[in-house]
Amino acid sequence: MIAPVEQKPEVVHVQISPEERASNTISKQNLEKAVVALSEDGVVVLDGAVSQESLDFLNPRMVEEAKALREGPSTWFNYSTKAQNILQHMIPEPDYLLPDVHANPFATDVCKTMIGPNPVLRYHKANTNFPGESRQPVHSDVHYDHPRACFSLAVNIVLIDCSPENGSTECWPGTHTTTKFSDQNGMNGIHQHLLDERVKTHGQPIQPIVKKGGIIIRDMRLWHAGMPNRTADEVRVMLNLIYFADWYRSTMTITFPKSADSKVKELEKAGGIRIAAEFVDELDHTTLGHTHDFGQDDKREEFGRWHHKMTDTSK
Repeated sequence: MIAPVEQKPEVVHVQISPEERASNTISKQNLEKAVVALSEDGVVVLDGAVSQESLDFLNPRMVEEAKALREGPSTWFNYSTKAQNILQHMIPEPDYLLPDVHANPFATDVCKTMIGPNPVLRYHKANTNFPGESRQPVHSDVHYDHPRACFSLAVNIVLIDCSPENGSTECWPGTHTTTKFSDQNGMNGIHQHLLDERVKTHGQPIQPIVKKGGIIIRDMRLWHAGMPNRTADEVRVMLNLIYFADWYRSTMTITFPKSADSKVKELEKAGGIRIAAEFVDELDHTTLGHTHDFGQDDKREEFGRWHHKMTDTSK
C-alpha cells in the first residue's frame, strides 16, 4: 500500500450560488476569489458549477467507452499501465456537446479574466482512473520553454464525487509561479531534489475533494500527479478541457464530425470562446490518436519534440 499523502489545508473552494446558476454569471466577489486563488496557488475549485443532469448523461457512456478502450491494443496509459489511468477522447457528437460542460459560463469567465478575451479551447479529452495502486510522477504539463505568465488553464470536470480515495489529482500549490522547463527530467517528472526542497519550504502537496458538479481549474504550469484509485470497482472519469490565451501560438485542434459544426458555433457564441475545431465527414473518436503539443509553433525544446512524436499514436 502507498502511504497516504499528509494533508495540508484544502485548496480554495468557490461556491456557485443558485442566483449565479440562474443568471449563468459568476459574481464579482466569487470571480475575485477564484482569480486570487489561481494567481497564488495555481488551482481553484468551483463548487456546484455543472448540472447533475449533464454529468449523469455523460458518465455512463464515458465509462462504457473507457472500459472498452482499456482492453484495446493501442490504449494510451498516462505514464504507466500500473497507474491504471487512461486517456480517452470526449464524445464529439452534437448531443454530447453540452453548454455547461464545454462552455461553462463560470469557468470561461475565470479563464477570460486570467488569460484574456477569446480563450481558445484546443484540448477536449478525459483522464479516466481505474482501481489500482500506482501513481504518476509529479510533473508539469508544459514540456516546453514557456512564458512567465498564465497562458493556459485546464478545466477539469469530475462526473462523480472525487476524493483521495478514488484518485483526485495531487497538486503542489504555488509551483506554477517558479517552475521552468529544466525542472523536469523528461518522462520521469520533476527532479526529486526539487520536490524535497518544496516539501521542506511549503509542506506536503494536497489532493482536493471535488464534489459531483464541481470544476477544478488548474494553471498548466502547476506541478501535479495522477494518484491511485483505491476503490474496489469505481471508474472515475475526469474531463479535461484546456483553454489557451488567444495570443498563445499553439497549433492543436480538436476533431469533430461535420454534423457538430452548428453546435460548436453555438458553444463559441454562448461562452465567448473560440474552439479550434477541425471537421471531418466521418469520425470514430475512439480510434483517434493522442497528441500533447502544448508548445507554441515557433518555440520548442528537445523534450517537447520527442514527447509530441511519442504521444501521437495516429502516425
